[in-house]
Amino acid sequence: MTRSFYTSDHAPYYICALDYIQQSAGIRALHYLCHALNESGLEAYVTCEGTSPQLRTPELSENALHHHHISCRKPIVVYPEIISGDPLAAGGVVARWLLNRPGHIAGDTSFPPQEMIFAYDPSYLPSGMTGDILHIPTCDLSIFNNDDNHHDDSREFVCFYAHKYLSKGGVVDEHLADAVSLCKDQQLTHHEIAALLRCAKVLYVYEPTALVTEALLCGCPVSIIVTDYWKENTSNYSYPPDWGVTMDGTPKSLAMAKSNVGKFRSIYEETVLKDAWIHLDRFIEATQAAAKKQSTRK
Repeated sequence: MTRSFYTSDHAPYYICALDYIQQSAGIRALHYLCHALNESGLEAYVTCEGTSPQLRTPELSENALHHHHISCRKPIVVYPEIISGDPLAAGGVVARWLLNRPGHIAGDTSFPPQEMIFAYDPSYLPSGMTGDILHIPTCDLSIFNNDDNHHDDSREFVCFYAHKYLSKGGVVDEHLADAVSLCKDQQLTHHEIAALLRCAKVLYVYEPTALVTEALLCGCPVSIIVTDYWKENTSNYSYPPDWGVTMDGTPKSLAMAKSNVGKFRSIYEETVLKDAWIHLDRFIEATQAAAKKQSTRK
């Protein structure tokens, strides 16, 4: 990335995001992207007012808009898949970030050919749609970890997560009647969730969720309940056998998950975290090149 004492040739980023809340991994991902871009020496803003004091996520102001206009710098606008069209109509590059399957929660199921497509996970790309991967980790290791956990050898209860599954009319298995719910209606903070996961014997999940990673980082094995809802929203995804996850819930598989869960932290750091910075650098390179090409054409 070139630098200058006298001018800025880099396009700013406008991240179209809702107010920061801990309960949504998708919202956190958008704010973390803005923060990471600023930490990488770029200029990025969020379009909302509610931000985290721990993050470099300035609100897009009228002053910033005016400054970019008079300096002839068209922005790169990042929309999650839940937003239809190009409501900001800023005239620059549009990058569509699929944080879920298009249309699953809201938004369009297809996008204009001029939009740049990025996906949080390869499984979020529908058949026939191509795009690059941009995976920004949403699990804070300073919160979700199993360090110095004196409960690790005496985990007492089980937890479950089935927020969207229940909202679609699903029913939780009877053997989880006394389990601790981690669904969003519980209004738990990240620190409270981590404290529960550091004491839990197993987390049962009915749908894709960042809680899988958070549980594994806390030393809690995960059992996936493979319902029709799960199958419809994961494209037959399965977890590697050494991650501490069981997909069939048998006693043998659960015992194997418990024996492997301690390995996940190092796997996560060596793959997910390192790859994320590579994804970010490629995202920056591709979007800045597209912005430069667009400005040259005009």
